[in-house]
Amino acid sequence: DGRNHRPERRGGSLDVSGLSDVGGCEQVKKQGGSEETPAFCAQKKKIGKIVFAIVILAFLLIQVYPIIWLFMASVKPTIELSTTPFALPKVVTFENFIKVFSDGKIGIYMWNSLKVTGISLILIIFLSSTVGYALSKFRIRGKKQIYKFFTFGIMVPVQITLIPLFIFYSKMGILNTSFSLILPQVGFALPLAVMMFVSFYDFVPDELVEAAIVDGCNPGVTFIKIVFPLARNTIITIASMYSILIWNDFIFANTFISDSNAKTVAMGLKDYVGAFGNVDWGLTFAAIVISILPPLIIYFALNKWVTAGMTMGATKG
Repeated sequence: DGRNHRPERRGGSLDVSGLSDVGGCEQVKKQGGSEETPAFCAQKKKIGKIVFAIVILAFLLIQVYPIIWLFMASVKPTIELSTTPFALPKVVTFENFIKVFSDGKIGIYMWNSLKVTGISLILIIFLSSTVGYALSKFRIRGKKQIYKFFTFGIMVPVQITLIPLFIFYSKMGILNTSFSLILPQVGFALPLAVMMFVSFYDFVPDELVEAAIVDGCNPGVTFIKIVFPLARNTIITIASMYSILIWNDFIFANTFISDSNAKTVAMGLKDYVGAFGNVDWGLTFAAIVISILPPLIIYFALNKWVTAGMTMGATKG
């Protein structure tokens, strides 16, 4: 009977033939004389799964609850929000959203954020994809040093560049313009974006590029028609990641922008703080909901490609 079989030593080795294996747990006799039965093993695995599910559920609740509460608070009247902020809304009203849109400023702020985000993404993807392709597939003298130069940019803190950039922008006369926000966004995004494209292009076989050249394609056509379309997951990953970061940027906008007509949506939320720190929380939460909707839509729409893009090129072969 396999259930009562015990391991025996034969010629100095342990005979484990006939051991029952239920769910990967072998029934063996312990030093204390007790043994783990298949039922005990199954129960232990079940408890482990329950504990794991509870931990994941708690983590999910911590992540999702603030967003749910934000949406609930945005549809509450201001009086109810001040008296029972954490209760479910007794009366659902969209008056806060109407007031936010009626003042006209949120539309200007979102347009400025959209303009900065769009132009920055186009420049980031164009520059990083072409530089990454050259570093991966071309034989360039000093290629490793150039690549190290880009990777060094990841270690440069944003904060130490604010004062030099402010002085430079002031002398160039480009403060309070979208260009003053686009330049640093592109500069600080390039190191990681170049690394991701180089990682993907290293994954593309050199034979594919060589075959295209033999067929008469020049390097530019090879890149545009063959290699670049293959990097779709990497492009979507970079675009989604930096679109959220640039849309939510506050530090550059707060440093280089003071004109209300040039403010982005992240900085424009400060307008809902009144004199002496008085805040209309209903309007504030409604404005926050409006401002976070585009990043949420982008994330959930592109999440599948982002996951694939982050792992693409991690292994070769």
